Amino acid sequence: MKKTTILILGWIIFLFLSITLTSAQTLYQQDSLLLQLDVNGKFELIPTGTPTSLQEVSAELLLFPRDDLRQKVTNLDSDGLPNGKFIGFEWDDGRLEEKNYGYTALIQTDNRQVEITTKIPYPLTDQDVQGYENYLQPTKTIDSDNPTIIAKATELAEGEEDLFKVSFKLASWVEENVNYDLNTITETAALPASWVLEHREGVCDEMTSLFVAMARSLGIPARFVSGISHTTSPLFAEPWQPHGWAEVYFPNIGWVSFDITFGEYGYVDVTHIKLRDGFDPTEPATLFEWLGKNVDLKAEMLNFDLSIVNKGSFIPEKIQLEQEILDGDVGPGSYNLIKGVLKNTEEYYAATTLTLAVPQEIEVSGRNKRTILLAPKEVRETSWVIKTPGNLPSTYIYTFPVLIYSEKNITTEGSFSMQQEGTIYSREEIEKLVVADEEKTYSRKITFDCTYPRTLKLGEQGKVACSLRNRGTINLHNLEFCLGDVCEIFDLPLNQERKKEITLEGEKAGQKKMVITAKNEEVEKKAVFEYSVIDAPKLNVEIDAPAELTFGQAETLTLIVDKKSFSPPRNVLLTLELPGLEHNWEIEVLSQKIELPFLLENLPLTKNNQITITAVWKDEEGTTYSLEKQVIVPGKARNLGEKIKMFFNGIFYFFS
Repeated sequence: MKKTTILILGWIIFLFLSITLTSAQTLYQQDSLLLQLDVNGKFELIPTGTPTSLQEVSAELLLFPRDDLRQKVTNLDSDGLPNGKFIGFEWDDGRLEEKNYGYTALIQTDNRQVEITTKIPYPLTDQDVQGYENYLQPTKTIDSDNPTIIAKATELAEGEEDLFKVSFKLASWVEENVNYDLNTITETAALPASWVLEHREGVCDEMTSLFVAMARSLGIPARFVSGISHTTSPLFAEPWQPHGWAEVYFPNIGWVSFDITFGEYGYVDVTHIKLRDGFDPTEPATLFEWLGKNVDLKAEMLNFDLSIVNKGSFIPEKIQLEQEILDGDVGPGSYNLIKGVLKNTEEYYAATTLTLAVPQEIEVSGRNKRTILLAPKEVRETSWVIKTPGNLPSTYIYTFPVLIYSEKNITTEGSFSMQQEGTIYSREEIEKLVVADEEKTYSRKITFDCTYPRTLKLGEQGKVACSLRNRGTINLHNLEFCLGDVCEIFDLPLNQERKKEITLEGEKAGQKKMVITAKNEEVEKKAVFEYSVIDAPKLNVEIDAPAELTFGQAETLTLIVDKKSFSPPRNVLLTLELPGLEHNWEIEVLSQKIELPFLLENLPLTKNNQITITAVWKDEEGTTYSLEKQVIVPGKARNLGEKIKMFFNGIFYFFS
């Protein structure tokens, strides 16, 4: 007798994320950086005819750092003379030659931002913008008077009365809808904001111009900022690059930074060096004047070189991040829900850009990136709907890592598994659990506490008892509390609890899910619990046998074993019996159809060979079930000698 043990789920496979978290990204969480910036330019004076004469040449370099809230120039070394608006250079040697100019600056940048602690009313009044009217005017590039820009901006701002939220909505829309594309059109020339809105592509200049144009069209003063910043993008060979972002004027507060490309709304990180602000991104970086005859000037692009002299101290991020996964064990082709929970620990508005990273086998519905605004001390939730693959080998358990990270590389990690017996969620079931209005931030202040049976036998009943508690500081009115389709509306004062019971009916075998919801104007909270309705385990065995067995020749017989119930048969013992042969297979849990090939060779064949298959198995409680199947396969002899042997084999087994 031979025995074979079959393990249906024999391996665990971990699918890893290919995300590199470089040490350079920790720059974003330094409280300060001391940076050395070298800016160098050159131009050539070229004779264009005769006679040639040159009396004097001057250059005004407008891109240079100045002190503000978040940066301080500790040293500026240059052959030119700074006057507050530019660094001036002069030559009066009369030589037609290459001239060099520039500066070296030591700059300390601080991890600080303008703190907006209360709502700034929108729309702004004439008094609010007094003295800043120039930053409301259209320019050639920032064509804020374009009808399509006005239409889109007013659509986004409609119904909003908070200036920060209006600015945030404009920035988020630009980031989500304009594709960052470093092509020849946008790289070599700044294009009008209306072109960017129409074509939905551009680089930092175009994205910033569209944002500034939208803000100005709504009566919000905004300006374009030119500077340097650090990037980890593979699009650039060097990490420190010239960069453009925006500043929005908040009455009685000042200018607030919005970097659309970096996803930094209300601030810029410590790697940003501001060199100039202006009305339009096409304003020149350098102005040249020369007095002479038959002389032309040809200037080259400025060269920027930046190095880190010193780093400050690591500071914790003001936004705390947690991760929740709806179900840690799902089936192939199932949807699942990944939730990010954010808490603003500060007393001022804060925004963060979150990205969901999962292995390439996982499908993410919609964008995996979103920017979220939090009011002072606010807690918010955001979620992603994902789908597991349905085409991976079903004999394994797969573990998928899940990573949520912010623009400052604050991360939270989790994982979930996929196996054949896991729960299958449809898209519709998952979408019922997605909070439709993420603005309802009070939702974290209410809690569900439910008891329910994890399993029901087919035809049985079970009780579900849930309590809902208000752990916040406001009374909740007209709160709709639903267990599945059974709903009740009531008031829930602060620190009070309401209980509700329903009966579960085990009408149909399978994995079941019930959604619990609580909802009113302040609250939207959802949860799900899972239970199983189990039936008696059943299996079926099919025998795929040869049409005949030839004496002395090997043939393959295949058993096809499949479960015919929701509950999987356990401790399955399959026995194959033929004259002169017995073989057993053991299967711990039969969760799917399997095929068991077996080689029939050297058998003492008879004219008619009876093959018997016996199956014995148990349920979770140890109850035993059995099944027997038989098939007759004729034997074939190729010569007289084999016929005689088969004849005597038949007599032997008849009397044995």
